[in-house]
Amino acid sequence: MITSEKIEEWIREIEERPSSGAEILRLVSKRLLRLAHRNEELLAENIQLRAEKKVEEYEERIANLQYQLELLKRQVGGELLENFPASQAAETTSLLIYTPRGEVLRIELPVIELSSRMTAGSLVEIYPSKDPASGPPLPPRLLVTGSQEELLFLFDSGRTTTIPAAAIPAYSGTLDWKQAYLEEPRGAEELAAIVPIGRMSLADCWVQVSRRGCVKKMMSGALETYVAKNFVGAGVVHPKDRTFTLALCAKDDRLVLASKEGYLLTLESGRLSYTIEDTLQLTPTDHVVDSFPLGSKPLVVFLTQQGKVISRETSWLKQTPSLRSRGQALYSDERRKSGVKVIGGAAVDESDWAATLDRSGRLMITSIQDLLGAGSVPSEPGPSELVTFAAFSAGQETQ
Repeated sequence: MITSEKIEEWIREIEERPSSGAEILRLVSKRLLRLAHRNEELLAENIQLRAEKKVEEYEERIANLQYQLELLKRQVGGELLENFPASQAAETTSLLIYTPRGEVLRIELPVIELSSRMTAGSLVEIYPSKDPASGPPLPPRLLVTGSQEELLFLFDSGRTTTIPAAAIPAYSGTLDWKQAYLEEPRGAEELAAIVPIGRMSLADCWVQVSRRGCVKKMMSGALETYVAKNFVGAGVVHPKDRTFTLALCAKDDRLVLASKEGYLLTLESGRLSYTIEDTLQLTPTDHVVDSFPLGSKPLVVFLTQQGKVISRETSWLKQTPSLRSRGQALYSDERRKSGVKVIGGAAVDESDWAATLDRSGRLMITSIQDLLGAGSVPSEPGPSELVTFAAFSAGQETQ
């Protein structure tokens, strides 16, 4: 700060040592320049405050923090949800079945009574009715999550919306899509994924993945802003590509992408870019069917449409040396040519569980330990092709 005392000191210095005048002049000029810049910044902030832009920004930040606090309260058993009776406030485990059209069915799983194998329910039909002219429908997807979770509905347009899991009605027994909760898409968009985000603020980053293997990393704080605006972007570079999902990652985590034709790509989350990167070299008939972080789990399992279980230790996965790679082959070309297709994968340990949906509409819950022992999903009372799969830990959700 330039004070009157400082100015007098400089004058005396120049009188005693005239040669120091040029140096003092440069010093004064630099300080005046800094003051001018600061004055401009304060003026700009003052204009923004008068125009209420700063006020809106601070209000958005406060709302964001309040939202995050509410999510954390639910996760650690805090205040009850105001809109739901106390009987529904206790944490339970829910199995969600959802379609690209936004239909969602929810079943509450009796985790305490989980046996090594059980039927969780059955669908009247595997696909809701759809206009045949629009092409074959994508199969429903599964998510096992806590009933007090906050769910993010991610559409392939990049639009998002959020809702508590407990707000979706729960059903049991025979399931009909006419009973489904509907989060209706807009225009031609489709529901790409439902993602639990209750612990969003505890993640180091999120990675957005597309059907053709494009990835984009977002810091947790940035995702919170996107969620508040109900838009995260489509995350694609090719016109025919579509958003697939979002994965929560730690800064030193590894993310696995699995394709339908049995190719795996293992990426370090810390090395991923904040811009969209085309990572996986796929054939025209192939696409990503699952993506998941490894975390601290010791095993990875993959299920084929025939119900076969392929398991590997996580150390077997090879780090992808460069982008635009075809990835690591999960099985031989002979099996690939014979028609073997991957329907999903997950990082697990032997205490985890698997939920599967087959083409007959049967929902099965099987322990990972039994799956590893048998090498396949139980098919009684008759074989039926599997369409989707999700792994989970009893009493807590896994993505």
